Amino acid sequence: MLQGAWTEKSDGGCHLYDKAFEQKPDKFTWVTNPKFLVKLESNGPARVKITLSRPPKVWKKQVGMSMVGCMIGFYVYPASQEPARESIINSEGTKFVPWNEISEELALDGHPDGYIIMCSTYEPGKRGPFVLSVSSEVTFKLDAVE
Repeated sequence: MLQGAWTEKSDGGCHLYDKAFEQKPDKFTWVTNPKFLVKLESNGPARVKITLSRPPKVWKKQVGMSMVGCMIGFYVYPASQEPARESIINSEGTKFVPWNEISEELALDGHPDGYIIMCSTYEPGKRGPFVLSVSSEVTFKLDAVE
């Protein structure tokens, strides 16, 4: 479990704020979101549960002003690749929810470079703390990416 926060420099919003959907380069903010590296000690597929949560009290006012914009979700992609629609492993299941917690179970293999988990709000400019939790049937390491 690691703590993180969307800040002025890392409040990029969802994939709709990337080159594929936005026309203006200053709106390509998606890739600025907080990222975490998870490395599994496994040769084959392993079940991994990822949970993103945020403290309700801290987020209450922002959510009240923009429930859709404050929805939370996350993307998972191989660390050896750039974040793009084609590289997102959980693209079928990528959901954004208006609640204070979202979880998803994935089957990931022991990719030597590991996987990036990118935490996101639906719209850019939503700032505040969150917690990322990962659990698995195999040993793993979870670190924030600077």
